[in-house]
Amino acid sequence: MLDDELQEFAKGKARGQVVKELEDQLFELYKDENLDIKPPQLEKRGGAYYSDAACNLISSIYNDKGDIQVVNTLNNGAIRNFKDDQTVEVSSVITKNGPKPLSIGYLPDAVDGLVRQIKSFELLAAKAAVYGDYEAALLALSTNPLIPSDDLAKTILDEMMEAHKEYLPQFQ
Repeated sequence: MLDDELQEFAKGKARGQVVKELEDQLFELYKDENLDIKPPQLEKRGGAYYSDAACNLISSIYNDKGDIQVVNTLNNGAIRNFKDDQTVEVSSVITKNGPKPLSIGYLPDAVDGLVRQIKSFELLAAKAAVYGDYEAALLALSTNPLIPSDDLAKTILDEMMEAHKEYLPQFQ
C-alpha cells in the first residue's frame, strides 16, 4: 500500500484525489445489478475489514448480543476527564438499546492534554459547521496540533472555503 501511495505522490496526486477517483470508479461498478464479485479497486480504497466490523455491529444490535466493541458514543462517564454528553470512541457493550460505554476512569497525564486538545478541535469544528462560524473554524484549525501556526491555519481555512464554497452555504 505504501508503494502505491508513493507512486501516486510521485505523479503529483494527493491521497484524497486518489481515493476520490477510486470511489468514482466503484460507484460506476456498483450501478451494475449483476455485479457479484468484490471489485479490485476496493482493495486500494483503504478501510479493509470495515464492512466486517459494520456487519458485526449491526448483528450485535439486532440480536442484542451484549458483546464488546469499540464505537463512537456519548461518554456517559466512560472517560472521567470528559463531559457525559461528549462523543468518545471507547469499548462499549452493544445492546439493542444502544451502546453502554465501559469506564476507563481518568486519562493518564501523558495523553490527557493531547486528547483534550483534539476534543477542543472537534467541538470548535462542529460549531463552525453548524453555525457557519468562520472564527470558530479558524480557532479549530489553530487548536489542531497538526497545524503549526495561526497563519497557516488561516491560509488553509481560506483556501478550503474558496475551493468548497458551493458546499458551505452556511458560511455565506
